[in-house]
Amino acid sequence: MRTTYFIRVLMWKELTDLIRDRKTLFTSILLPLIMLPLIGLLGVALVTQQPVLIAIIDLDNSSYHNDYLNITYNSSWVVSNLTNVLSRYGYNYTISSNESIVKNPKIDLAVVIPEGFAKNSTLLNTTARIIIYRKAGVQAAERAEATVNGVIYYLSIRLSDEKINSLSRILNITIVPQALRNPIQTRTEVVTITGVPAQPGFELKATFARILVLALSFVVTPAASYVIDGIVGERERKTMELLISSPAPLNSIIYSKMIAATILGLITAVADALGLVAYMFLLSIASGVGLGLIVDPMLLLIHSITAFFTILATITIALPFITRTKGIRSASNIAGIVTTIGIVFFFTGFFVDYIRLPSEILYPLYIVPYVHSILVIQSYMLGYVLRSIIHISVLAIVSIGLLVLATKTINTEKLLIAQS
Repeated sequence: MRTTYFIRVLMWKELTDLIRDRKTLFTSILLPLIMLPLIGLLGVALVTQQPVLIAIIDLDNSSYHNDYLNITYNSSWVVSNLTNVLSRYGYNYTISSNESIVKNPKIDLAVVIPEGFAKNSTLLNTTARIIIYRKAGVQAAERAEATVNGVIYYLSIRLSDEKINSLSRILNITIVPQALRNPIQTRTEVVTITGVPAQPGFELKATFARILVLALSFVVTPAASYVIDGIVGERERKTMELLISSPAPLNSIIYSKMIAATILGLITAVADALGLVAYMFLLSIASGVGLGLIVDPMLLLIHSITAFFTILATITIALPFITRTKGIRSASNIAGIVTTIGIVFFFTGFFVDYIRLPSEILYPLYIVPYVHSILVIQSYMLGYVLRSIIHISVLAIVSIGLLVLATKTINTEKLLIAQS
């Protein structure tokens, strides 16, 4: 009972100090809350403002009539369709008859219609070619290329329909253009792990879950910094001696600081999640999918609980080393090593399905607490609710166990007089 009382009193002191620390609250709460939406807004705004110059080079500039099929085709019609669509999408373009314009550094994408294009496009024994030159390393040129390819594909479909209809008329038989052009088709249906058709927006939900895994890397640093200031900082300010000389036992002092740091990390995690919701809201507007189909409140709750124990595990791993360092810089370096390990795992968790790893690889990784953090979210997202509960339970037990063990390694002398 006395231990609980001391922890409660010390927690009041720690939380009061935290509330007074405006800079810490600002960097831990407001920055995560506004950065992701700001990134989304800037991304959308800057993408639309990227200038792209496209050159359309018509080296054919001719018209050809196929007497057998009774089809006439000309390259200028292709140029007209390309310019109409490019204008609609806001691209800048120039029309030329000189292929050397491809070497112009200002040209991001060049569409070349070779000689003989009109003739080859109407024949039955050959195909016509259009050559696209895209400047390497220009991201906006990739989007322009996709637009150009879409127009060319549409024109190719229309021309093939005309050819097939002409053959149907000549042979006096009924031909369905699609059956002749694409006799075999595939259809992809997205299903859950149990084979049930996935709900609309499931893929975006999965993306949201992956981002939540990556977001765990941003919540451990503020908590680690708070622990460093709470131990090394108080030692340098000579206030640690006052705490130790109080009736409160040493473990209660450490517990209160760790819990306060974890609460700060949890607040950061909530702010991160809200920032992600705002980011996904912008994404849902761009994709036309309703926000309610993307954001899962239970997933946000699981993320918050996972973040709490992930932060606790991180700072307890670093605690024995932090208490033995002399200055804040050395303590920050040690905490940075621990958080970097976590960032590495969370970054890979964005790309890798840990839950799908072979058992001979996955089971040895279980000794790393961060792997359980990743598996909690990934398991829930794939519908393995029981596995998610198991991993979050393991994470909780490990983090609390590490806290107890770390506290037992600390004594008053080492806390007050650190090794140089």
